[in-house]
Amino acid sequence: MAPVNRELVKFFLCHRLAQRDFPTSPLRLQDTRDRTVVEKEKASPTAGNGLQDRDGVIPPRHGDDDVEAVKLALVESADEFELLFTQAFNDLATQLQITPDTAYSSFKSVMDEVFKDGVNWGRIVGLFVFGGVLCLECSEKDMSELVPRIADWMTMYLDENINEWIESEGGGWASFAQIFGQDAAAKARKARTSMKRWFLFGAVVLTGVLFLVCYVKRR
Repeated sequence: MAPVNRELVKFFLCHRLAQRDFPTSPLRLQDTRDRTVVEKEKASPTAGNGLQDRDGVIPPRHGDDDVEAVKLALVESADEFELLFTQAFNDLATQLQITPDTAYSSFKSVMDEVFKDGVNWGRIVGLFVFGGVLCLECSEKDMSELVPRIADWMTMYLDENINEWIESEGGGWASFAQIFGQDAAAKARKARTSMKRWFLFGAVVLTGVLFLVCYVKRR
């Protein structure tokens, strides 16, 4: 597991829930559970084999300022993404008709469709935005117990399908902060154009997913 992925997912979902005045306690409770599990694992013979990080506890590390810069860039880019395409995401969440039994398959099918032709930062931002929309949808429909599970699914998808690209081709999360962060606003127009191109490409993919969902549901 890449610990920073877990940290970013929880931060982003808490931020989105708080924006709409929904409780973030499901994620906070999960943090408490994770710490309890880790303490038990530290006391077991298997401690030291890396399992203590598997439940999402973030070990102390240097570079916290870099992580904070990534968080700020993630919120800013997600806000811009949502301003452009929020209706499409809301329509998609409604069409999926999320229930406890269908939530995971719905999440994974959408993500597989979004990333089937490759990975870029715009699509990764789309993953966070869609996860946030799902959490809001679940909270509105009294299914807040799904919120920590969505956080798990987002983290798992990032770790298993996206992290290799982030580290190798994407230049790491630090590169994301440089491209999408506040300091990037003063950079050359080319960087801004690239950002919009990534967002637009993500929207085209998302629209295709929405039409696919509508088509399947009507059959």
